[in-house]
Amino acid sequence: MKRAWAIKLGSGGCCVGFCERHKIVGLGWFDVDHTVLANAERSALARHVTDVCKWYETDRQRGNATGQLYRFARNCSTGDYVVYYDPGKKHVRVCRVTSDVRRRDFDLSDKADIWHFRQVEYVGEPIPILDFYAVLKGRLLGPRMSFWELRPFDTVDKIARGESPNLTAVSDPELNLAYRNLRDLVSKRVEALNAEDWEWLAVDYFKAQGAHVDETKIGRNRPIIDAEALFYHGDVGEELWRIQVKRYQDRKVDWPEIERDLEKVGEAKFCYVSAYGFTDTAREQAEENEVKLLDASNFVSFLLSGKLRERIAAKLRLPDWSMLEANIEREEMNT
Repeated sequence: MKRAWAIKLGSGGCCVGFCERHKIVGLGWFDVDHTVLANAERSALARHVTDVCKWYETDRQRGNATGQLYRFARNCSTGDYVVYYDPGKKHVRVCRVTSDVRRRDFDLSDKADIWHFRQVEYVGEPIPILDFYAVLKGRLLGPRMSFWELRPFDTVDKIARGESPNLTAVSDPELNLAYRNLRDLVSKRVEALNAEDWEWLAVDYFKAQGAHVDETKIGRNRPIIDAEALFYHGDVGEELWRIQVKRYQDRKVDWPEIERDLEKVGEAKFCYVSAYGFTDTAREQAEENEVKLLDASNFVSFLLSGKLRERIAAKLRLPDWSMLEANIEREEMNT
């Protein structure tokens, strides 16, 4: 029975380019003996991981590493699907495994941390993450692991076959094109927002996620934090996010600037918003340090939801969706 898997190709997707050049997916764990990985039962692999991976401090860490390695080498089979996210290009790729597990013995001058790999063939075109089927999106982006099973298989199979239940592989090319054009238009219009507008856009975004934001404390030229968002989780307590917003015209934010602010946010979670995006280094280091990065593309679906304040919606000249639907209904009745 075929299965579907998700994989993270390096921190922040830093190994995506290497893997795509060689048409492979793979894991690191340089010190793990490939013969043991390819042939040993799970208990023997666990002992081997304990022996060679001295950096793991707990049985839980060693067990998690063993599980991921065993799934990749032994549970994953030829013909299975593997899905990964490319943070740099903000799209998802679906591929099919075409080989057993192998040890990398090529392009050794490249520093990509990929040492145990499977050859793959790509299925269909890349899928923008904004279009990716919502039921699977959280299961693809959420886990902080290197390799895990992606369920339900039938949904992944439909996407691979061009029968996705939503716009990931819409059967009507005209509908797909119209949606992409609308998304691109909204992304372009966001450039009309100034730095203050971006602060309020971030506020509305977090409020739409259920956060409480004290709007009397937004911006005001504070040196570090532009906003704070507090989530209430009942008996499990509160979760505080501190948010920094930057709008540097046509310039991406790099990691040193984020790092300077991160040192001053305390125990809260940190979200950094940049209107014009981030460098590859910033994305890689942000993932390592659990900093959430948001750029213009991350706000498109929210902008289309109609949940932002009227002043910004008017500035962007976004349509009134209820009025559009009424107009369409009238036009249909008159035809």
